Amino acid sequence: MERKYKLTIPEPCTENWNKMTPNENGRFCMGCSKTVIDFSIMSSDEIEHFFIQNQNKKICGRIKNEQLESLMIQIPSQVLYTQTNYHKMFLLALFIAMGTTLFSCQDKNGKKQKIDKVEIVDDNPKSSATLGMVVVPDDHQIKDKDIEKVIDYDDIFNPVNLDVVPVPENGIEKFYAFVNNNYVIPNKKEKYTGKIYISFVIEKDGSLSTFKILRDAGTGTGEEAIRVLKMAPKWIPGKLNNHLVRTSYNLPISFKQ
Repeated sequence: MERKYKLTIPEPCTENWNKMTPNENGRFCMGCSKTVIDFSIMSSDEIEHFFIQNQNKKICGRIKNEQLESLMIQIPSQVLYTQTNYHKMFLLALFIAMGTTLFSCQDKNGKKQKIDKVEIVDDNPKSSATLGMVVVPDDHQIKDKDIEKVIDYDDIFNPVNLDVVPVPENGIEKFYAFVNNNYVIPNKKEKYTGKIYISFVIEKDGSLSTFKILRDAGTGTGEEAIRVLKMAPKWIPGKLNNHLVRTSYNLPISFKQ
C-alpha cells in the first residue's frame, strides 16, 4: 500500500544560489564541488521520479518553498516501516530555496556543519521546516518495470544514474592526452593558474554536443577548450535499462605553469 508523505527538514543552513556557476542540470557549487539540481523547474512527478532514480546517493537541490508545501511523495508503507535494516538508508540532501536564497552546509565563517536531524511525517500535521537530510530506506528497491513507465530516454542523464557509464572509445587516458596535445593557450604571455570547467553532452551515437563554459580563466581559455572538444573522437554512449541515453559530463582542465 502506498501512502503520501510530506518530507520535512528541521535544520536550515545558508549558501548563495546566485554565486554558483550555471550548468546543464542546475548550478555548480564550488564549495561542495558538486552540481545543485534545480528542482524549482520540475513538476511533482519529476521530483518524485528523481528521488526514485537517485537512491543511495547524496544529491544537492534547489526547490521553492511553495513547492515544498504542496509536494507529496508516494512511498510504500512497508518500505518506510520495515523493522529489519531500517538504519540502512540512503540520504538525499536538499538545498531549499526561499526566493533567490539557497541554503547550504557551511556557516558564515565557512566551517562545515553536520545536519543529523531527520523527520518523515504523515500529511496531516503541519510543518514549517525547510532544509536538511531526508531519508528513505534502501532495503526495498523499486522494480525496473515500474521505473520504466516514467523514464524519458531522450532526457539528458547524470552518469551516476546509469547502468553503463559513457567512456571515450580509445579510453579516458587517451582522451585526456588528446585534449592536452591539441589545446593551445590563447595568450602565452599571460600566466594562468587553477582550472577551467567545460560541460558537454555525450549523445546516443557517441558524439559530443551542447558545450558550455562553466568557468574559465578569461582571454579565450574556455573557447579554446570547446574548439578542441569539437574535434575529439567519439565516446561509447551510456546505457540505462539497456537503452542508449544522452549523458552530461563536466570536464576540468588544469593550468600548470
